[in-house]
Amino acid sequence: MNLQQCRYVEVVARAGSFSQAAKELYVTQPNLSSSIKDLENELGVQLFTRSNMGTRLTEDGHDFLKYAKRIIGELNLLEQRYHSTFKKSFTVASHHYDFLSIPLAKMAEQFGEDYQEFQLIETTTKRILENVANFEADLGIIYLNDDNKHILERSLTNHDLEFTSLGDFPTRIFLRRQHPLAKNSEISEADLEGYQQVRFRQEKSGLNFDEDPLEVHQGQRILYSNDRGTVMNLLCASDAYASGLGIVDSFIKEQIVLIPLKDSPSHTLGYVTNKKKKISDISSAFIQEIKKSLGSHTRT
Repeated sequence: MNLQQCRYVEVVARAGSFSQAAKELYVTQPNLSSSIKDLENELGVQLFTRSNMGTRLTEDGHDFLKYAKRIIGELNLLEQRYHSTFKKSFTVASHHYDFLSIPLAKMAEQFGEDYQEFQLIETTTKRILENVANFEADLGIIYLNDDNKHILERSLTNHDLEFTSLGDFPTRIFLRRQHPLAKNSEISEADLEGYQQVRFRQEKSGLNFDEDPLEVHQGQRILYSNDRGTVMNLLCASDAYASGLGIVDSFIKEQIVLIPLKDSPSHTLGYVTNKKKKISDISSAFIQEIKKSLGSHTRT
């Protein structure tokens, strides 16, 4: 099996006949039919049904084309990467932090001549590590604490990744401004008993990759979401609470309060890089902008 055969299957399926596909591919129909037949023999399945009404994919053919299109799509992207007019892309995979928006916008302005795409992926810890390890993201933004440190450090080592600290931050409780506890100067875990908790959904990997610093109480009602906007909407619409590092720089500060958790341990926020890849100029500039944003939030 080769990439040419994958493209042949895609064109035949779209054209609906071998004769029309041969014209589009600038090959003879016998050569096209022979190549597809060789592929079918190699795979041990029939990809097309041929009749006077035309050519159609079989069930096995549909399944093959589904996977073949992924390969063809990646190859097309690779070809575009070296096109004379191509501009590079910059991608950051992160936990759900709104303070990254301004640094990313500055990168778009500063590096706009050489870069065309600027992407911030808010996702789970597992996916952040995978994205950086697979070179799908230039940087990852996560945090370490006493609960997840050993597991994450092992995962970083296994993926050949490096974690660099951006500072230590306490846990803060996120509440709507009308919440019964909103006037407190600090909140203990005991104060939170009886209230619903809003949490970010992580994969069930068997590892403690939770993004939320606080644990779930026994019998506690939990509202899960994998979207930061939804989490904030849930907080504003109820007396539920969320926990996090309290690094908020957007308009959402007008709707919620951030109250320190009593006796809170520090959490180390940092960025993740792939040891096999040199840090680019845009990554270094982005990191410097993050440090500026975090200046007023870092625990001293």
